Amino acid sequence: MVRSMTGYSKVRLEDGGLSLNVAVKAVNHRFLDLQFRMPMALSPMEPSLRGIVKSHIVRGHVEVSVNLDAAGAEELKVNREVLKAYIKICRDVQDELGSTAEPDVVQLLRIPGVLSNENELSDKELAAVRKVLEAALTGALETLNTMRDREGSALEKDILDRLDRLESLRKSIGKLARRIPQYAQQRLENRLRELLGAVHVDAARLAQEVAYLVSRSDIAEELTRFQSHLVQARQLLAESPEVGKKLDFLLQELNREANTLLSKTSDVPQIGGEVGRQAIEMKSEIEKIREQVQNIE
Repeated sequence: MVRSMTGYSKVRLEDGGLSLNVAVKAVNHRFLDLQFRMPMALSPMEPSLRGIVKSHIVRGHVEVSVNLDAAGAEELKVNREVLKAYIKICRDVQDELGSTAEPDVVQLLRIPGVLSNENELSDKELAAVRKVLEAALTGALETLNTMRDREGSALEKDILDRLDRLESLRKSIGKLARRIPQYAQQRLENRLRELLGAVHVDAARLAQEVAYLVSRSDIAEELTRFQSHLVQARQLLAESPEVGKKLDFLLQELNREANTLLSKTSDVPQIGGEVGRQAIEMKSEIEKIREQVQNIE
């Protein structure tokens, strides 16, 4: 099953005097990039919380926000030593500049670390918080993955439809390619008539030149590789939930084959234009799939 990298979930758990809100937001990223936003008192728990996230998410930029409400924690606290230090710095600068304005205490209270509603938690309280927090985070991640699975199903359907379109284009170009030897011979014979007029041309030599032209325009190998890549892409979608990077590589290979189809048939004007049109449509479908793959884990 394909899983999207984007999603959001929020869980609230209460236990005794503890109330925890845990929100998890995930967006696209090449690797797993975790960011935690939670009270300083809970910082020692971050390593174990990272382990929980890694057990649920493989790739993406993930933001985990934790808000803790505990009994008796409503009272705001002022770190007076930090506040006094900021006021002293303000007054020192005023003296240097000759300013008479008083420091704005309201603005100073907005400085991180000056004002807090956090109480110190005992070891027993921390253990209780850890239990609730880990349960809340696990629940939020499970909800997140349910959302990501649902979006991933929609992405998978769109990609499979586009792979079907690429296979249809491959078959169409393959039919055109069967006519390349005929057109190559006609083109060479017409060119020789223009240059040599009625002069006899050795049939064996003509066959050699036709074979050379056909070999230059032969796209059978590219079409075979293209089909193989399409089969691999479908297998990845069916067998593994972590397919984003592998699919991106296959799409690069598909795009390379489409470019070769364009270049190798350009000197066969009878079919080169139509092959080129269909190869460009291939490239367009590949690019649309790549846009979808950027959102797959």
